[in-house]
Amino acid sequence: MAVQQKGSTAVVAVGVESTPGTLVVDAGFELPINTDTVMGGFARNSPATLTGDRNPVVPFAGNKEVTGDIVVPLDDEAFWYWLQLAFGDPTTSGAGDPYTHVFKITDTQPSFSHVKEFTDLATDKWMAAVGCKISSMAIEFGGDGELVATFSVVGFDETIETSNPFTTPPTAVALDERYNNFNAVINEGGGANSLIKTFSLNVDFGLDTTQRTIAGAGALGSIPEGIVSVTGNIKGLFEDTVILEKGRDSTESSLELVLTSAVTASHILTFDINELLYSFKTPVIEGPTGLDIDLDFVGYYTNDAAASALVVTNINASAHA
Repeated sequence: MAVQQKGSTAVVAVGVESTPGTLVVDAGFELPINTDTVMGGFARNSPATLTGDRNPVVPFAGNKEVTGDIVVPLDDEAFWYWLQLAFGDPTTSGAGDPYTHVFKITDTQPSFSHVKEFTDLATDKWMAAVGCKISSMAIEFGGDGELVATFSVVGFDETIETSNPFTTPPTAVALDERYNNFNAVINEGGGANSLIKTFSLNVDFGLDTTQRTIAGAGALGSIPEGIVSVTGNIKGLFEDTVILEKGRDSTESSLELVLTSAVTASHILTFDINELLYSFKTPVIEGPTGLDIDLDFVGYYTNDAAASALVVTNINASAHA
């Protein structure tokens, strides 16, 4: 009797490609995930050809697509690899635990292989996607839900492999020292802010997914980088008009979200937007209970010393060299 593949036993491995579109076979990492909807394929498109009756003619293949989202937990070790895929190699300092890894926006992003391993089937299968890049990152801070990041992925092509594509088994990276919302503090304009209830961060890496060549068999031939967009939203208790006035007056401000490990106090994950402007929206009255402010923001880089619209700092126990 055939066995249905279970999500609980599926494994996802990724690895940075030395040549975009060439499968990594000796430098993969198995990473913990919550969900992974990255998939390859193509549609069957219907021609408009007329043949003298009402029957449709044979459909043709559309362009190849590799798209989907990977939802991952935030921790002090495995999350480093997702940041590397999104931003590229960090600047690392330290001679031992802790090491400080600083990720910034650069002119290029890594291309990586993404392999799903299915071993419950009667015959093991591997779905291997190549030429992948992170197209966006979204995180919602606040509340008591699980703290996760959603990484959207685009790529060249995905194939079904009947034998293990890895010549060297991928390194398994365990979830370690998970970060939670109750470990978070937020600084606004350089000072601690205890009024902000939720903070959403959205990074669109501005990838160009239109580059297909005639000889490419429908697959993307390149995924060039464009301008990065750093946007988000804050909601907070309406106890004063300080942030509202910044939005009204187009006064530059900043946001810093700091997560500290409950296990090791020196292990910290921070997200810094050092230059931003708020939208201006006055509070509304929707009932008798407490009122909130609800403001969008746009991050940018003009002259801040960090020279990046977003800086992510991961302080952990590994050199990752």
